[in-house]
Amino acid sequence: MSANEVKRRRLLQAGLGAGAVAAIGGAAGYRLLSAAPAQRLWHPPAPVRAAAIDRRRLLVIEMAGGSDGLSMTVPYADSRYRDLRRRTAIAAEQVHVIDDRLGLHPRLAQLAASGVSVVPGVGTAKPDLSHFEMLHRWQTGDPEGTARTDTGFLGRLCDHLGDPGAPAVGVALGAGPSPALACERVTTLSVDHGTEGLFPVFEDDNIRDAWLAAQRAMAHPDRADAPTFATARSGSAAALRFSDVAATLSPAADGYPDSDLGIQLRLAARLLADDNHGLRIVHVPMGADFDTHTAHPDRYADLMTDLDDCLAAVRRDLAARGLTDRVLIAAYSEFGRRVPDNDSAGLDHGAAGTALLLGPTNPGVFGEPPSLRNLDADDNLRATVDMAEFYATIAEGWFGVPATDVLPGTPRPLPGVIAV
Repeated sequence: MSANEVKRRRLLQAGLGAGAVAAIGGAAGYRLLSAAPAQRLWHPPAPVRAAAIDRRRLLVIEMAGGSDGLSMTVPYADSRYRDLRRRTAIAAEQVHVIDDRLGLHPRLAQLAASGVSVVPGVGTAKPDLSHFEMLHRWQTGDPEGTARTDTGFLGRLCDHLGDPGAPAVGVALGAGPSPALACERVTTLSVDHGTEGLFPVFEDDNIRDAWLAAQRAMAHPDRADAPTFATARSGSAAALRFSDVAATLSPAADGYPDSDLGIQLRLAARLLADDNHGLRIVHVPMGADFDTHTAHPDRYADLMTDLDDCLAAVRRDLAARGLTDRVLIAAYSEFGRRVPDNDSAGLDHGAAGTALLLGPTNPGVFGEPPSLRNLDADDNLRATVDMAEFYATIAEGWFGVPATDVLPGTPRPLPGVIAV
């Protein structure tokens, strides 16, 4: 550690204010905006050690729309951040300090208190500013968008982890099928979280029983079926089989926010607690709008409030069910936002973003935060952690599945994330 670095750390620990200067490698250095007083230094609880690999589960939260990584994890000590974000910057004294560079958004108080692994600068060397393209890359696990595979990253994991005879190895809690769970060998499903996974829901039991009887009859295979019709029957049979499983789940817990994400995570906890039917992965496409081209500060604060409350609720629920050491929670967005704000107090489409890992993980920052002084030609952050490395941490670090079996190239997991 250089003498300048030692001096800068001492200034931070002593809380010596806004005028301190840290000269680290010339142009890469930054001026300290607000030192972290000793009472604000991060003291998360000790991590829970992960359960045996064969007992582990995964909960993925997809924050579609482009969540701003610089608002989720604020580079509060870098003067360049305030220079570029004159309308949308978050005050240094408001963040929940993680280390001497980054702090969590003010509305993420419960997340800060419980501990989280932060991965800033996640993205790809060749980003695309299209929601559709970048969602496709994240869902398929194809960082450069060149493989065009028919399976999804989570689906390939399910193929490695699951039993083909299980009702579902992976489940998406959304209105339609998720490309992320497309697989070849096992069954994965998308279910309506509003009905708690049951199919269908009628207030009148007689009508419901008659409807289900008709659906079961239509789902019965016939050797005379054309391939398309046989596929439709098979899909109906899988949905009915899973509905039977959903009817046997343990009761839902109280304490969740009455938001779409709260309802999704409440069902996710019930599914992950079931050890009898082979489920390993739950995918939650968050329905909130992270596409904050206008009025970013207020809109993002509301999004973070919901995320914080919902994550706290599901973690309490998982703990009550004895699953603290068994469930890894991963949250990501398809891209971040442009670094300079626009004239509408908003942020346009960007590149690298911030991902989170919660559960049996070591709290802290993993990977190098992207530089605000080395932006690309569109004033976007350059990725410092490839999405394949983030995914490799899930595949290999959490599930013990070789990253090369489910991802292109030879990505390596981020070291030290999983608490073992």
